[in-house]
Amino acid sequence: MTRKLIFFDVDGTIYNSRTEIPEATHQAIRQLKANGHILAIASGRAPFTLEKVCRDTEIHNFVSFNGQYVVYNNEVIHENPLDIEALRQLEEQAAEREHPMVYFTHNDMVSNVNHHEHIEKSLSSIKINHPRFEAEYFERHPIYQALIFHQASDDVLYDNQYDALKFYRWHEVSRDVVPSSGSKAEGIKKFAEKLGIAQQDCIAVGDGNNDFEMIAWAGIGIAMGNAVDGLKASADYITAHVDDDGLYKAFKQLQMI
Repeated sequence: MTRKLIFFDVDGTIYNSRTEIPEATHQAIRQLKANGHILAIASGRAPFTLEKVCRDTEIHNFVSFNGQYVVYNNEVIHENPLDIEALRQLEEQAAEREHPMVYFTHNDMVSNVNHHEHIEKSLSSIKINHPRFEAEYFERHPIYQALIFHQASDDVLYDNQYDALKFYRWHEVSRDVVPSSGSKAEGIKKFAEKLGIAQQDCIAVGDGNNDFEMIAWAGIGIAMGNAVDGLKASADYITAHVDDDGLYKAFKQLQMI
């Protein structure tokens, strides 16, 4: 079989509903490596929040921040920070609505409020502590992704209101804020170009709202059984739920392990 470049989402794909890696997933990763395939993570998470999953899976290549910061063999090969003026406008309007925000650099994160229950609730679901407060942080640092915290009923207040920004909901009270030009698909394109691997030899596996572009672009797009509405319709394969060894079963079905 031709060597493939395989991208795994983390939450809901590698990690199960208990934020654990099933043994069958470990087995699939080991066998894919042994069979000569190149593996990478493609996540909305920040690089410093990927450290544990990279260590546990021994996958050290990653597309982070939904495609805005890409690392191959410890080398940063793509960066796409958010527009500062757009962030100024968004923060001002979010503050008027009492919607807090969190900002990420490649190695740090801060909140624009001392504490908020929505920040605590959403970040604790992926075992991340509430970040410290620091005002106007984005004015002094390159920001690759932000989070905005509000109920889904308020999505209409932000969607299609900013030329330079777009939003991905990942939690009932939180959404990722990324450049309108960015996506996981853009990140994995940069990765594939760096390695000289064709689009048809790329495989992507995911389950969330931030995986649509990646699943559509990859030569083979795999949706987990627990995927959000609509993602399965755009995938080439639908596998089992993450809690039912879906990742392992996907590559077994493809006869790659």
